[in-house]
Amino acid sequence: MRGHVHRPLALVAAALVGFQGNSGGTPRRPFGSTSISQCQNKPPPPTTLQHRRLFAGGVPDTPLTNDRLVKTIPLNQYTPTLHIAASSGSVQVATDLIANGANVNASDVAGTTPLMVAASLGDQTMCQLLLDANADLDATAVDGSTALHVAAYHGQLDIVTLLLQAGADMYATRPDGIDLLHIAIREGHRQLVAALLLAKDPYILTEFHLEIASKWGHDQLVADVVSAQPHLVTFSVVNAAVESGRLATTRILLAGITRPSDLRQAIVNGALLHAAATGQLAVLQLLLEEGAEITATDDIGNSVVHWAVRHNHLDVLLCVLHHFPDQLIPLLSTPNHAGEFPVHLAARGGHWTMLQRLEERIYTVACGGNARTFQSCDIPTRPGMQFPPAHRGSCYTQSSLIEPWIDLCLYF
Repeated sequence: MRGHVHRPLALVAAALVGFQGNSGGTPRRPFGSTSISQCQNKPPPPTTLQHRRLFAGGVPDTPLTNDRLVKTIPLNQYTPTLHIAASSGSVQVATDLIANGANVNASDVAGTTPLMVAASLGDQTMCQLLLDANADLDATAVDGSTALHVAAYHGQLDIVTLLLQAGADMYATRPDGIDLLHIAIREGHRQLVAALLLAKDPYILTEFHLEIASKWGHDQLVADVVSAQPHLVTFSVVNAAVESGRLATTRILLAGITRPSDLRQAIVNGALLHAAATGQLAVLQLLLEEGAEITATDDIGNSVVHWAVRHNHLDVLLCVLHHFPDQLIPLLSTPNHAGEFPVHLAARGGHWTMLQRLEERIYTVACGGNARTFQSCDIPTRPGMQFPPAHRGSCYTQSSLIEPWIDLCLYF
């Protein structure tokens, strides 16, 4: 069994040079393209022709755009002619070019070869022609992708099979660690994933693979994995679905937990805190339905309210305050291990609307919602700071609510 590297990785798609057919008809292109006028007849920087990069797992996401095949320059000046033939599926033209000495392994500015072009389009005839002409299976684009990686990205199972039969390395890994299984899972290609797992020397599924599928909401694939290997459902896997707002995926994962109930409770509670931190209100409500405890805290004492306030997720805060009135005092008056109350986090972050909502709720709890009590306890305050909640709280000996407000007054 071969070893594999598993860590957050960038996933790719081949970015190929567009073309203009000579037949007068609509040209056949692997992806969408822009007109020459948009690029002012100037060659683009190499990055615009490189493979699309997508991030998963623990790596921060970058803005995503659709695959773009930019037609920017006269083809006869910049684009190897064999690429044009491969892009248009012109087998006879490709045959003539090869017979007349065309370099079957020529690459464009992105390192893309004709075999990669044909693989992305699922053109078996063209791929076989290029393989018969000794196309290099191990040739890599500038990001390290091989034709096999490109075929996998596009879910071209027949091409993957063809390339493997021709001797391509199923375990070829890009410099950043990405391999065939990562690509297949990221793109949700269930048949390809199944084929890789059933191979003679199969890939081994890991927690990170399930994390990728969960993050991108490939529910059928997630269900397949959870059904076969429920032990892979961990904190990080559930959190990947939570932070992406994947309701259906989260349900599948939670339903698949077969381990002791206390471990399930810990996972659900942790996911609840993560939902509050990432502002995923719908998922938070689902987790509460699944038995998450609203008073749960993490290992440094932060509650749902701490995380919602810290990241200024007002809708999460209002939901908690509205639906759990009996838990308001512990939620609002319990500091984390650093001694921080929710009001401190709101003030420090400059979340003034959040601070106002906290003040209003503490005001109500401290005086029991009795308007006459408000009036009798009203004490003048200095500009810019609301002392009344603390003073009103003293009327009903709610010391736990008074302390953070006194501290906050001193903070200002």
